[in-house]
Amino acid sequence: MASKKVSVLKFVGTISLGLLTGTSFTISTLTIPSLLELPSAPAAAKAFRSLVSTASTHLNVLTTISGSAFLLAFTLSPRGFRHPYLLYSSLFCFGTRLTDYVTPSIFGEPTSSSSAAAQRKALAQARREKRAARRMEASYELLGDAHSDEGSASGEEFDEDVNGEEVRSEVEYFVRNQLIQTAVSGIGFVMAVIGIWGDGSLPEAVSPTWAVNI
Repeated sequence: MASKKVSVLKFVGTISLGLLTGTSFTISTLTIPSLLELPSAPAAAKAFRSLVSTASTHLNVLTTISGSAFLLAFTLSPRGFRHPYLLYSSLFCFGTRLTDYVTPSIFGEPTSSSSAAAQRKALAQARREKRAARRMEASYELLGDAHSDEGSASGEEFDEDVNGEEVRSEVEYFVRNQLIQTAVSGIGFVMAVIGIWGDGSLPEAVSPTWAVNI
């Protein structure tokens, strides 16, 4: 009974780790870079942040399932069958969460352009002065309507403040981080596949020895 549970855990862990590797590779090479082809920086920034939030949730779920499955398989295996690859695969799986600390040391933090930041600040100041001038010219009766429109105007100004260089820098940093995660999870996946293949071929290699002893 315990061997069946261990086999199921190995299968679940390997499949989840394969999905984690494939998803991370697809996001870093196909999905995220395509956002840079959008016609405007605000649209790219909005799509990027939404996709990153959704992808991070799914990747964390796959990481937890895979790492926990390998760790449980190692714990529930009989003492003589606790193969180290189960523990190593679990460590590589959970190690993908450490790439957020490794990537900045290799590639550095995403940087924003100082000139672009100064330009955004100047544009924001000009818009504030323009709004103040309009409010001064507005009559007292229309002041309430002008105040109600201010919320939507602030949202539009936020979109206009998005800089394309900063969006590109964030996207490139995220892609590099995902590529490192793909490499780490890929090593764990290959190790798990080789280990499971070795487990499957072990009885065939041992059975002739048992037959001779009998």
